[in-house]
Amino acid sequence: MLTDYRKNIKLAFFIGIILLLPSTNLYGKMLWNKDTGWVDPATLNPRIPDQRLKLALAMMVDRQYDSAVKEFQGLLDKYPEGDMVEPCLYNIAQAYFLAGKYKKAFDAYEIFLERLPGTRLSGLVLEKEFQTGVTLMESKPTASVEIFEKVMDHNPKGPLAPESQVKIGDAYFLAMEYETAEETYRKLLENYPKSEWAPYAMFRIPLTMLNLEIMRERDMSKLWKAREGFEEYLANYPTGSFAEEAKNKIHEIDELIAQRQYNVAEFYLRKKHPQAALDHFEGVISRFSTTTWAEKSREQIDFLKKINAIKK
Repeated sequence: MLTDYRKNIKLAFFIGIILLLPSTNLYGKMLWNKDTGWVDPATLNPRIPDQRLKLALAMMVDRQYDSAVKEFQGLLDKYPEGDMVEPCLYNIAQAYFLAGKYKKAFDAYEIFLERLPGTRLSGLVLEKEFQTGVTLMESKPTASVEIFEKVMDHNPKGPLAPESQVKIGDAYFLAMEYETAEETYRKLLENYPKSEWAPYAMFRIPLTMLNLEIMRERDMSKLWKAREGFEEYLANYPTGSFAEEAKNKIHEIDELIAQRQYNVAEFYLRKKHPQAALDHFEGVISRFSTTTWAEKSREQIDFLKKINAIKK
């Protein structure tokens, strides 16, 4: 019985050592990290705090992110105060980000800012938080809004605040929530009128109107407002970064309005009101002479004259 007991004790002891050792994937590798330099994970003793930290960092370099998080969290649980807190909190968030778990990364960055406000890494963490929102926006636009709002809350007058406001607008734009996007861009102009992002927001406002109108296909009031918005942009920034695109959008709007006016003219033809149709065809030609619908309108007028449906 005693012999069996001693065997069990030895077995438990060796199992404990195995659990404390680094992953076998790390053996035989020299890994480099800017915080630790070159490290041979096989030589690290996880019972010693600073060596366990180096081991966790080595796991991150080796892309063993889940294992790294467990090591950092283990250190935090064992040493809730002191020098280990800052690197562990920061690298937990980093590990989640590198693993593509952006929501968890954001939550971890928030924990860092809550526990260690105003430390030397706070500015960097805020930048990382912003980058998390940018990356998340590609796949889940509206999920990124909370992140950008938090960045603004942490430092409403900081350098990231105006761009965060713009990114919120972009997120809603990507989600095709155009009315909310327009409101957000307008807030940028109200709150940060001298920001480098002001021209961008001024361009995006009429663009949201245009996309909303294309999606709705109702009355043309939004289209006209969008056109005026692009013209306003060109008046303020005639050689701006978006000048050519603004001109193209004006032409695109002209095509849409001309098409709708042409469709109204055809409606009057079907209702046997050729004179009313003529007024709309002529309106297309006079106001939108560079569109494809102007030529179509001329063809319709020539046809109406040919069959004596209108006064020549």
